[in-house]
Amino acid sequence: MKADRTFTSKRASKSHASAHLTLSALALALVPTSQAIAQLMLEEVVVTAQKRSESLQDVPIAIATMSGERIDDIGITSLQELTQYMPNVTVNAGAGTPNLFIRGVGSGTNQGFEQSVGMYIDGVYAGRGPLAAVPTTMDLERVEVLKGPQGILFGKNTIAGAINVTTAKPTDEFEGMVEALYSPDHGEQQYNLVLSGPLTDGLSGRLAVRHDAMDGWWDDVTNRVEGPDRDNWYARGSLRWVASDNLEITAKYEYGDFQGEASPSVVYQSDFAGQENFAGAVPFPVISDRNKGAGDADNRSSTDTDVFALTVDWQLDFATFTSISAYSAYDRMSAGDTDFAATPALHRTRWEDYKQYSQELRLVSPGGETIDWIAGAYYQRNELDISRRIDAIDFLQSGPLSVAALYSEEPGVPSVFDQDGESWAVFGQGTWNATDTLRFTLGLRYNEETKDLDKVTVSDGLQFRFGSNTFYANPRNGELTADVRQHSFTDLSRDEDKWTFSGAIQWDVGEDTMLYASISTGFKGGGYDEAYSGAGYEIRLANPFTGEPTGESIPGADPSILEYEPEEVLSYEVGAKMRLLDGAAELNLAVFRMEYEDLQTSSLVGDVFRVGNAGEAISQGVELDGRILLTERFSVGGAVAYLDAYYDDFTGATCTVPQATDPVNNPGCLREDGTNIAPGEAGGQDLKDETLLFSPDWSASLYAQYVIPLGTSMELVSGVDINYSDEFYSALDLDPNTKHDDATRINARIALASTDDTWTVALIGKNLTDEKTTFWNNDVPVTDSNSYFGLPERPRSIAVQARYRF
Repeated sequence: MKADRTFTSKRASKSHASAHLTLSALALALVPTSQAIAQLMLEEVVVTAQKRSESLQDVPIAIATMSGERIDDIGITSLQELTQYMPNVTVNAGAGTPNLFIRGVGSGTNQGFEQSVGMYIDGVYAGRGPLAAVPTTMDLERVEVLKGPQGILFGKNTIAGAINVTTAKPTDEFEGMVEALYSPDHGEQQYNLVLSGPLTDGLSGRLAVRHDAMDGWWDDVTNRVEGPDRDNWYARGSLRWVASDNLEITAKYEYGDFQGEASPSVVYQSDFAGQENFAGAVPFPVISDRNKGAGDADNRSSTDTDVFALTVDWQLDFATFTSISAYSAYDRMSAGDTDFAATPALHRTRWEDYKQYSQELRLVSPGGETIDWIAGAYYQRNELDISRRIDAIDFLQSGPLSVAALYSEEPGVPSVFDQDGESWAVFGQGTWNATDTLRFTLGLRYNEETKDLDKVTVSDGLQFRFGSNTFYANPRNGELTADVRQHSFTDLSRDEDKWTFSGAIQWDVGEDTMLYASISTGFKGGGYDEAYSGAGYEIRLANPFTGEPTGESIPGADPSILEYEPEEVLSYEVGAKMRLLDGAAELNLAVFRMEYEDLQTSSLVGDVFRVGNAGEAISQGVELDGRILLTERFSVGGAVAYLDAYYDDFTGATCTVPQATDPVNNPGCLREDGTNIAPGEAGGQDLKDETLLFSPDWSASLYAQYVIPLGTSMELVSGVDINYSDEFYSALDLDPNTKHDDATRINARIALASTDDTWTVALIGKNLTDEKTTFWNNDVPVTDSNSYFGLPERPRSIAVQARYRF
């Protein structure tokens, strides 16, 4: 945790050494070593971060980017892998919903959340996790990660940044590619097929298909299954029609079928390790820190996705008119053990159905004029339906310290979370090229959003359990058990609107150096807590033995308990983008500070992730990236980041289990008056000056590639990547038992290829030092037993990759 707000890391000396060594290596790599370097030239990186094609070095935004070719070469199969190469960026599957965090800011675990990091695929917003989880690393032009709020051109839900994915387009000449990857240790297989070329005059098409499967590397010793066991199909087809010299129309359809079983999880620490519950079973055996776990039900998931997009680009005399019409949808089912216990304490099934319709209209000036401008409008409508069913519940199976003694023999009635959303926006951005070296940019956007909700949870079969006895109502107070965990809130609605702005100054100090300073705002709309499973308007009193109501009741909760408010940000950034050694090297620097209000948070309370708003948060730091072409065949590059992300005001945060269960020996769980709670009382932590989630102080990535010619027709391509991350937290209560250790991952690739890139055979090694890491740690639900679980990352893997282009 952090208590000092200086730009100096307070981590262990080991973390200092790793980060500083990486920074030193990057700096040394950018020092000229010979006169010959000046004759070399790096290939220009073109991005569309500002809705027009520009050189990365000319854009006043901190951007991490990777080409589709490099993504394919090093065998990256997911955004989670990709972001290991991008300091201050975290993407992972999470525990129920994907985590997308940039500079320590993102959305937590709750199905009601929209992401704080906006995901865009060919200009279409992927606002929900399953749409962002498709294998978007297949057949790409590039991936751009824009850091900091992007609330003008990309919209409201980019308060932490935006991930801009551009897929490969149909070509005017026929080309194709087949590729296979196989990892024998884990039974991983991946097959790719790409076909592209002309169909008729003016019409070309492209088809990309991927199938990937894996047997797994993790053992569930209870069910005797291996995982993650996955079987995925994904296809993307697109047509490009050049109707005239100034009109081009592109249609794209994507389909995904993703099947998964036996998702890995481990209980790595527990006071109950080796101890039995009332039924004589051990609820939380500590089997292994990564490769083995114990669960009483096999977790499984199934997701189908459909995306259709129609893009029209019309070259007018004064601007380019672009229209993007899109339909996105998915159906998802997930089921299994949701309490991470080896006993049948809690099993759930969740169904999720989502449909999104969007339309963007945009006018972009040609560029290079005194005033360059962009103007547009955006409309989106979405329908989100989520149902949950409790298939088995017996919290005492988790041991005598279960947070509540709930019990039911029969599967429950599926809950209802039926939300309809509608939003629209208008936006504009203009750049005044005051001189040949000085530019001023101003952007403005207006958003309006409406959400309508029906939320119903029925728990009629639920009972309290004390030892061998079960009761329909709590014998201590007569509260009907079903009413404590059921509600009916219908016809709820919330409306909000917001102006956001941005401004930037760019100064070309010389031909190869650009300095910039920017200020921007952003916001993410509020919403409703999908996971709320508490009482409705009233709690009836009843006979504990018969369940018959007595006719009396006590107040329950009103619908305001579901709502969380919008979060807002004010961001400052100064930076430099430099071309060095006559184009043989590049070095980019960004210094930033982001001030958040009402940061939306998610914490594990009992058996669900509840949401709320923290008061204020700060994210500030320094980012440095660069690359250099040392010879025609030897290139080096990388990035390093220092991050200081903390809560500036956050009272009432979830207490750790030790604080709540033993407050005398573990102070910090406080009453509203700021005094420590007594045993049995409720309270909250004050996390002022403590770290945000997924915000390591230091993170870095360094790569080197060397090409050795073998005769005139072949070459040997060798590459190594070193990715480092400092310590960080993924659990909101910041329990020290959930801290992730610092880690260094080393990946390497050696490939034999034809000089014309027709064929390639490669050996790819990932996590070669076999670092034992998890991407998510948290308290085990429904127990106060000081038990903790983690979602482990893949151990060392070796794969063979073969590719043929035609």
